Amino acid sequence: MSDEIEARVNQPPVGAPRSQRAPIPGPVPAVEAQRSNFPPGGPALQSLRPPAYGQGVILSVVVAAVVLVLAIIAAGDGDEASIPMLESTKPIFWGLAALLIIGAGAFAQFVEMNTVRLSADGAPVPVKQDLPTAWAGPVVATFAAVLLVATYHNTAMLLIGPAVAFIGNASTLFARDLLSDATTNSEKVAFAVHAGVLHILALLALAVIYINKMPSVWGALLAFLVSAILYLELLDNGRLTPIVRVLYAASGGWLIAQSLVLLNWWPTYGWPAGTVLLVCFALVSMALVSLSRDEMPKRSQLALFCGIALVALLVLAYAS
Repeated sequence: MSDEIEARVNQPPVGAPRSQRAPIPGPVPAVEAQRSNFPPGGPALQSLRPPAYGQGVILSVVVAAVVLVLAIIAAGDGDEASIPMLESTKPIFWGLAALLIIGAGAFAQFVEMNTVRLSADGAPVPVKQDLPTAWAGPVVATFAAVLLVATYHNTAMLLIGPAVAFIGNASTLFARDLLSDATTNSEKVAFAVHAGVLHILALLALAVIYINKMPSVWGALLAFLVSAILYLELLDNGRLTPIVRVLYAASGGWLIAQSLVLLNWWPTYGWPAGTVLLVCFALVSMALVSLSRDEMPKRSQLALFCGIALVALLVLAYAS
């Protein structure tokens, strides 16, 4: 018996080395149990395709390149006109600009509609919206860049115009993608970034519309369209039906259009009036967002916006 035991001890090991063997089943440590291969926010936030802002960089580069071409076409003194943006622009300029604006919005919406994410169980789920609004930001950003180029039509616009087009489109899509991937803890920050980008676009677009001092009907119409489009995206929080969102956005756009008509009678020109329109846009947006969330604005928010409105009016009065 002892000889048999000794033979077993001296026998070389058979099978795979211990380092290559499967682990012995046992309790999983708490640290390992909490570890996940999914990105922050959970499996529902993992995209099977590149995020919208990733493909949006391609869109931004293309839009900036076309805006550069438009800036070259519009460069020069041109014929004197009552509306600055019509002094050196020809029909080919506005035709190309219209195609660019429509194309920017269509591509942005196409990217979002073709984005696929993983659900909690790992199954691919397409992104669906009752009222698509991914086109809104790029349309206004491209529109603002085109109007800047047409209004000033100088050599500086060869740099400023494409820069506004690139930064406006890229930041809009990035902010929207950040908001869609936000978790409960980061939702407020993501919403603030998204709203801030939309307000900057409102400042650029509304200020350039005012600077042109076009007839009240056309100026009010453009201000209405720009504001309503931006409000439509700002209210994309999943808490309103499409009809109510459109109604809120149209109401906000109407208020901004009326503000522009009243401001046209004020004896001033330039960007100070644009800041006043921005304040009007911000006040209306605060009211609309509060209504969409069924909550009252906080006192700190009211004090902040009222203080900003007072400063804007003082600046306007000083610049007149």
